[in-house]
Amino acid sequence: MLRWERYLHSTRDYLVLFFLLLLSAFLMLSNNSRQVLWIRANVLGVLGSASKWMGVVSQYRALKLENELLRERLALFAYENSLMKEAYLENIRLRKLLGFKKRSPFKVIPARILSNQVEGFSHAYLLDVGKADGVRRNLPVLSSEGLVGKTVVVAGGTAVVQALDDLNYRVAAMIQRSRVRGILEPTESGKLLLKYVPILSDVRVGDVVITSGVSRIYPKGVEIGVVTKIESPPTELFKRIEVKPFVDLENLEEVFVVLTSGKVL
Repeated sequence: MLRWERYLHSTRDYLVLFFLLLLSAFLMLSNNSRQVLWIRANVLGVLGSASKWMGVVSQYRALKLENELLRERLALFAYENSLMKEAYLENIRLRKLLGFKKRSPFKVIPARILSNQVEGFSHAYLLDVGKADGVRRNLPVLSSEGLVGKTVVVAGGTAVVQALDDLNYRVAAMIQRSRVRGILEPTESGKLLLKYVPILSDVRVGDVVITSGVSRIYPKGVEIGVVTKIESPPTELFKRIEVKPFVDLENLEEVFVVLTSGKVL
């Protein structure tokens, strides 16, 4: 009993205030005088506006939460779409590589490029195959488009490939149509030149350049690129022939290492 008395004693002011407010509301509702009706109408208007404002706030919060959920779903869909697109493109590349492997006259093993290293005039790839896979130094490296380079350093499970556009790279090549021979080498500007081709040789823009086979490294007939520009200076003994490689050397992801050649093309 004492507990209730203490509770009533501590809250009596609030109870009195609540009772007076309740009484005032009853008197206002029961009184129909003009002044009371005016007050009642304004109070109801304020309460209606407050209720409407609270509804807008509640609706805004709900819309904001829904918008956040939609953004999360959109980001998830975009990520899933990116994964599906990447898988689709990888499938195309692998099918292309598989087709090349089937029709290749060489014994080859596929390899993924772990890193693409360009430093100054040096260009090299790190592959995920090595001695354990039968890879050794000075083996040709190809893609489905053509020549990529050769292996220069081989470890147990990795190999370094010197790329076709490395400044120190050289390969004996020839024009496929006319069988005119020369030496393909890169320049400091990044272009590939077919050098030491006599000035009167039969070479045309659009001619395909292939390996000539005058090498213990590269088999004959591997496609390298296409002739894009020919200059024949009157005071020179050799033509200046620019060649565009078939392989996109900057964006390679998978290649083949040639272990042995099945036949000479």
